[in-house]
Amino acid sequence: MRAYGLFMNLLATAAISVNILLAIGSANAERIQLNSGDVSELPIHVREATKPRANIIAIVGGAGVRNKDGRSQNYLVKQAKTFAQSGITFYLFPNNDTQEKGGYSLRNSPARTERIHSLVEIIRKRNKEPIYIVGFSRGSVDAGRFAKTHPKSIEGIVIASGIFTNESRKARDYTMELIIGRHIEIPVLFVHHVTDACHVTPFKHAKLFFHALDAPAKEFLAYNGGGRTGRDCGPLNHHGFEGIGATVAQDISSWILRPK
Repeated sequence: MRAYGLFMNLLATAAISVNILLAIGSANAERIQLNSGDVSELPIHVREATKPRANIIAIVGGAGVRNKDGRSQNYLVKQAKTFAQSGITFYLFPNNDTQEKGGYSLRNSPARTERIHSLVEIIRKRNKEPIYIVGFSRGSVDAGRFAKTHPKSIEGIVIASGIFTNESRKARDYTMELIIGRHIEIPVLFVHHVTDACHVTPFKHAKLFFHALDAPAKEFLAYNGGGRTGRDCGPLNHHGFEGIGATVAQDISSWILRPK
C-alpha cells in the first residue's frame, strides 16, 4: 500500500509538471513574428490574444524600435502580455530598419504614416476586431498624424505621455495642438502622469488640450505614484509610468474594450 501511495504521488507530481510545461508552451506560442516589406525590414513582434476582441499597434517614443528582437524598456512592450491576457492582440511597430532613428519629422512624414497603414491592412486580414493605435511620447506624433490621415481605418487612438505645448527646438512644431488641432473624428484616450517631468510632455497642457478637443468620445486618465529611477524623459520615470505600468495597461485595455 505504501508503494502504491508513493506511485500515485509520483503520477500526480508528473501531471503537475506536464501542466506547467503545457502552460509555458501555450504562453510562448502567443509570441509570433510577422514580416512585411511594406511595413519594415525588421520583424513585427506580436503578442496574440487567445480570443482577440481588439488589436493595438504600440508605437514607442525615443529613437523607436531599431532591433530585430523587439527589445525596449518602454512599459507598453513590457506589458504586452497584460494586453494579450485582456483579449487584445499586441503589435509592436518597428522602425524601417536598424539604422533609422524615430525623430519628430520622420514620425510626421507620409512615408511613416503609410507604413503604419500597411500594418493596419495586415491586421484587418488576420481578424475583424477593432484596431487602436497607442502612441507613447514621440509615438503620439505617429498616432495623431495617422488619425488625421486615415481616420476611417482604425477605431481610435491612445495618447500616452503625449507631446504638448513646449519650448523645445526639436519638439515644439510637433505638438498634439498642431498635429491634431481642435477636432478628431475618432475616439481618443489620454493617459498622463500628474508629475511627468519631461519638458516636452507637460501635464498642464495635456489637460488643456483634452478639454479643448472635439471628439466623438474622449477620456483622460491621470496617474500618481510609481518610480523615478531614470532620466525625466525616459521609460524609467513618471513619464514612462515606472512601477505602475501594469495598472496603466489594464486601464487602456478596459477603455479599448468598453463600448463608446
